[in-house]
Amino acid sequence: MSTDDQALNEWAANILRQENRYCQEVTITKVHGSCPYGHHEGQTFRVTAMHAGGLCGSLLTAIFPSVVAQHYGGSVLWETEAGAFTGRCPEGGTVEVAVQRLDNPEPALYKKEGLPGNMAGCGLGLLAANRLVVEVTDIAGSCYYGHSTGDRFEISPFHVNGMCCLLYNQLYPYIHVLLSGATPPWATVPHSIAGECPDIFNRLSFRMSLEKK
Repeated sequence: MSTDDQALNEWAANILRQENRYCQEVTITKVHGSCPYGHHEGQTFRVTAMHAGGLCGSLLTAIFPSVVAQHYGGSVLWETEAGAFTGRCPEGGTVEVAVQRLDNPEPALYKKEGLPGNMAGCGLGLLAANRLVVEVTDIAGSCYYGHSTGDRFEISPFHVNGMCCLLYNQLYPYIHVLLSGATPPWATVPHSIAGECPDIFNRLSFRMSLEKK
């Protein structure tokens, strides 16, 4: 191995150590009425900037800016406790959460997803008739979360389904656009969008398309 390759590997290993030094414990503290995803009081989830841990995708995106702030060593400025905050889901605040940053004693990549909620009978007809499929079409470098070219994910406003949270959060508004039957004016293919993940160094390219079930 050349000196340059060794230096690059050490640089990448240091990034991963820093990336995985914290996780956030999300506790469901209150559910007003019924959560369509099935969250209930007392549930706990371990999430990071890349790992959803089985948390509802819509709840995740609602608290994601604060999760990222904590994950990289910051705090939410209006909260009284460093490394902690509270939040609510976007469905009228149906689900309330408390989030606490935790140290990982042995920093390791979180990739174990929790079981998805049961959406049967939730009354969302668009999800019953359609699905959104995301395909990884290219990676210029190496994805730190382990995605590979050719990976395919079926996602929804509720199901992250093992996708890196940074990518899912970027796609989230367009999940609603495509499931509504619309297409952004800049898209070149109807009911489909293409783009790159936020990692401008490794440049994971994707295409998300609406498909009939």
